[in-house]
Amino acid sequence: MPTYKLMYFNVRGRAEATRMIFALAGQDYEDYRFKEGEWPEIKGNTELFPLGQCPVLLIDGKAMPHSKAINQHLAREFGLYGANSAEAAQIDIVGETVIDIVAKILPVAYEKDEKKKKELLDDFMDKSSKPFLPYLNNLIETAGGRFFVGNSETLVDIVVYCLLDFIFPMVESAKETYPALAKFYQSLTDNSRLTDYLKNRPPVSK
Repeated sequence: MPTYKLMYFNVRGRAEATRMIFALAGQDYEDYRFKEGEWPEIKGNTELFPLGQCPVLLIDGKAMPHSKAINQHLAREFGLYGANSAEAAQIDIVGETVIDIVAKILPVAYEKDEKKKKELLDDFMDKSSKPFLPYLNNLIETAGGRFFVGNSETLVDIVVYCLLDFIFPMVESAKETYPALAKFYQSLTDNSRLTDYLKNRPPVSK
């Protein structure tokens, strides 16, 4: 079995889905979080950070960059990428939809001016999140409300959960607007193989 070391900041961000994959798989790994001021000093190390960015997953000491590539690789290794090619394709489709939504919500998260931020939030809910969030809401409702693919947690459930974990605290109306997604989120939080991890993870920034 390979040894794994995940290197990222002490935040959830782009590494949280990877941490959740390890938790779901029951796989031991080192969750290395940069100390304050450490990143500028080490990011020039091309053996550890070949692209000068993070997160990076070290597999037996060899660096793998790009969170999407990391997550897809681990999901395949741990049997979390669907039971067949059709399920894997569905996982990919939902994953790309999440990326579309992230691109729309990030400007809202980074906006400092409160008035402008409210305007961006309203625009996100009324316009730019569509058709993406309605599509995901319909998918999970059609799938029965608990898992996006198959009858157990997979990569896609983790990826969507991380998205909702980012959106729901920021947009108060989102849970009411998308009740199937809200139900899925609560179910994964309270009654899943990830519940212990989610309830005991460090209370760091998202």
